[in-house]
This record gives sequence, structure tokens and C-alpha cells, in this order.
Amino acid sequence: MNAIPDIPQFLDRRPLIGTYTMLSTYKNCPHQMSRRYIVRDQPYVETPEIKFGNDVHTAFEMRIGSKKPLPETMLQWESFAAPFDGQIAMVEQKLGITAEGRAIGFFDNGVWFRGKNDVTIVNGTVAYLADWKTGNGKYETPFELETNAMLLHAKMPHLTKIVGNYIWLKENRVGQLYDLSNTASTWQEVCRLMGEINQRRQTGQFEKVKTGLCGWCSVKDCEHWRERK
Repeated sequence: MNAIPDIPQFLDRRPLIGTYTMLSTYKNCPHQMSRRYIVRDQPYVETPEIKFGNDVHTAFEMRIGSKKPLPETMLQWESFAAPFDGQIAMVEQKLGITAEGRAIGFFDNGVWFRGKNDVTIVNGTVAYLADWKTGNGKYETPFELETNAMLLHAKMPHLTKIVGNYIWLKENRVGQLYDLSNTASTWQEVCRLMGEINQRRQTGQFEKVKTGLCGWCSVKDCEHWRERK
């Protein structure tokens, strides 16, 4: 494995706050995750893709939460917002959880893992989650929705069934409907990944992995980085 030498940030033993994005990055390339979330030497750059995604989330938050019309450039997606009319929907819900699995505020001291749910509808003991996506859905997995459900269940433990799907806007389609009710299993997986990361954090041993996403990576001093075509 490739160590990062002479990095004083690895002496930082402050608790690491987990997110879906951090865990997803770790599973794709541990080295990239360490540089972004532990060493923190990668400046945040709002790419056109990131800006577009943020704009879309804001527009749908206003459309569903405040009934403000979508911008003209997004009106083609009105059909995905309209079904939420007349529903009591929570939008951009910020949720956190402690290392013991208790619900806590997104910014509270002691938060161990956190996330934001795009759209949440609760009806008695059943909840539905929707997640807006502006990228490519070719490699869709339910893990992000599963972590969202885990956070929601910690806050609303009376829930007995949670389902959800991704809405792939550029592809004009609704993704598979997933049963997300087994939040105990998701909790175990999150704990496993967070445990691995914190173990490796003691030594700074995070291997580099060459993948098809290397051209999108910000760690340009890695030998696997290449100019995106």
C-alpha cells in the first residue's frame, strides 16, 4: 500500500465525521478519500457539473417546499415535481447520528455521521425518500438511499417501512424503487467502513486505486491521474 510520508495532518486525532460521499470515495479510492477528508489538502472547486447539481437541488427544494415554479431551464422536469403537490414533504432535511446510533443535529457536537435527504414523505409508520440526480445512472446502487434511511430511522424510530428511489433527471426517468427498511444492516456496513478508515488513519496507509474516474480526481500528484478527455 502507498503511505503518504511526512504529512503532519495524520497526527490530527479529532473525530472524523462520516458522510455518504466520504464512504463512496473511500470505496472507490482510499487515497483520494484520505487527501480530501483527512489530509484536506484538496481545495474545493465548484465545477460546472457541481454547480448545476446544486442549482437543481435548490430549484426543486423551492418548487416542492415553497411552491415556487422551476426555472425555465428546468421546466422539462416539472413532471417529477408535480406528484409531490398536496403531500406533506420535507425537503433538504439535514440529519445526523452519533457513534452509538442516536439521532443528533447535523452540526451538533458529537455528530458521527450525517447526510441530507432531498425529499422525505412520512405517512404513519411508512416513509418514502426521493433523491435528485443530475449525473449518469448507469452504475446505480442503493447505498446512498440506505444511509439516508438509516439517518431518518434514527430520528423517527417508529418507522417500520422505508422505501425510496433516485430520480435521474438528465435521463428523464425514475430509478428502481428500493426497500430501505433494513437500517440495522446499513448501520453495520457504515460502522465497518468507518472503522476501517479510522484504523488506517493511525498510520496514513491509504492505497491508490486506478479506476475509470481518475480523470475526474483532484489529486493531480498521483501517478494514476490523467487529463480528462
